[in-house]
Amino acid sequence: MPFAQRLKNEPAVLRGARWLLVFTLALTAVACGPKLITGRAPFVSIATMTLDGGSLETSYDIANQNGVKMNVDEFEVRVTLEPAELAHLLRREKLPIDANSSERVTDRSQPDESALDPLRSLESGDTDSLPFSLEGRVHTPEDGYLRFEQKGHLYRVPGRPGQFRAAVMRASELVRENKL
Repeated sequence: MPFAQRLKNEPAVLRGARWLLVFTLALTAVACGPKLITGRAPFVSIATMTLDGGSLETSYDIANQNGVKMNVDEFEVRVTLEPAELAHLLRREKLPIDANSSERVTDRSQPDESALDPLRSLESGDTDSLPFSLEGRVHTPEDGYLRFEQKGHLYRVPGRPGQFRAAVMRASELVRENKL
């Protein structure tokens, strides 16, 4: 018996049950699909830090943790070695970051001696590490201001005088600033 003929002769309850099963399977497939992350602040870290006399060059990695492109149009970050500010950067320029990728931003600054003295102590080996805090925010047209912050330690890079690495000990998740 042809398939169409069998369907015609099938009781309506059985046909309804089949359609209900197909509909349920389709909903389950959609519900179990991948979840696209959006609206999350980037993970910002210190990639490298180089002390050259009284000048400090800091490179930051800005990692987009979202499944969609992030269109940053303002980036601000502040690094402090308690109680002194080591670095502060404010850039108002377009910085597109593809989904699940990162970009690097480099800045050169002239910190106060009160911030440079601990770095020099770390460079000479008098100190093993320095606790730091990094905080800031980005602005995107889609999500507004997204804040980030983390705490960690700076370490000297062996065999490279004046160069430092950062290790993050604690990072905070997305904090969306309310618009007033």
